[in-house]
Amino acid sequence: MKLKSIPEDFIVEELSDFVPDPAGRFFVYELEKRGLATLEALHLIARQTGVRERDLSAAGLKDKHGLTRQLFSSPRALPAVNDERLKLRLLGKAAGKLTAGSIRGNRFVITLRSLRDEEVANLPRNADEIHRFGLPNYYDNQRFGGIAHGRGFIGRSLVVGDFEQALRLHLAAPHRKQSLTDKTNRRLADELWGDWDALHRRMKRSPERALVEYLRDHPDDWAGCFERITPPLRTLFVAAYQSWLFNETLRRMIEAAVSFEHVKYKAGVLAFYRELPADLLTRWKDIELPLPGPGTRLSEFPEATPYLQAVLEAEGVTLEQLSLPELERTGFKASARKALLWPQGLQLGEAQPDEWNPGSSKVTVQFELGRGSFGTMVTRRLGLGV
Repeated sequence: MKLKSIPEDFIVEELSDFVPDPAGRFFVYELEKRGLATLEALHLIARQTGVRERDLSAAGLKDKHGLTRQLFSSPRALPAVNDERLKLRLLGKAAGKLTAGSIRGNRFVITLRSLRDEEVANLPRNADEIHRFGLPNYYDNQRFGGIAHGRGFIGRSLVVGDFEQALRLHLAAPHRKQSLTDKTNRRLADELWGDWDALHRRMKRSPERALVEYLRDHPDDWAGCFERITPPLRTLFVAAYQSWLFNETLRRMIEAAVSFEHVKYKAGVLAFYRELPADLLTRWKDIELPLPGPGTRLSEFPEATPYLQAVLEAEGVTLEQLSLPELERTGFKASARKALLWPQGLQLGEAQPDEWNPGSSKVTVQFELGRGSFGTMVTRRLGLGV
């Protein structure tokens, strides 16, 4: 099974409760983009319109590899943006910036390609099991893209107080989806780490070069330099590690309770069940697991606590360390997330010949999810067992 062969194979439309307020201070736009992550699109819009990037507020982050539509707000009206990868449409005004609370979910239309006959035959069974038992509400690769680098999580380095390693993972660990400039800068940083003057001279202009300039003038102030990374990136670094801790807790909980099948993903392996016993389904249907932070009260999560504690012990960290006391502007915020995911309106289309992969089939699947859940998890579950 192949996903995202072309942007139109992965269509995501944000479902919002936005109601225009003619007296509002902020302008709300619909952003249609293809081949761009949300933060990349906002950076491009800011650069072309002169609005500060931090003043553009999106309700959510959407996949880079697809055709997506979502809302964002701006403190002033925007001129036209010249880039074929995105379109802007003014929807009206709002009293405040858009936040995650501005959306209720997303509608997905996904084309599964390069399907063998046995995969096509297996789809109805898997869809029926999803209807009856839901599926684990894991975070998927999009949450971890470009952040773990295969060398460990930046967030974990922060938790154990190794701010130099956190910076090194950000500044000196190239990965394949970066631009040539970003890759070149990071290879130079890996080669010249500690020789800040030489590195600053040779790096191309970029936000990372500004961080190296700070280290040139303030050597060894690792924490101070890290806090100069843009807030959205610092938030992503923390969220990636927190999301992985959630995934590991849920994986262990499933493995201890029922039969499961493993599926590999960017940050390790995920455990999927096919069905749940009636008593377990009743207990787990609406259960929440912690997104751990220093304020997490384990007593509120009795089902998950032993598994979270096992994950933290394996990582060599504690909940208290998640407060990041040496950082003023970066930290973990305790929260919770549903353990199971229940797609609404799940429908499978008829199998058709796949024009991109001769001799195989394609099937289009449609469904809706609440905000924060990953459509690719549904496709992973639909592809289980073959």
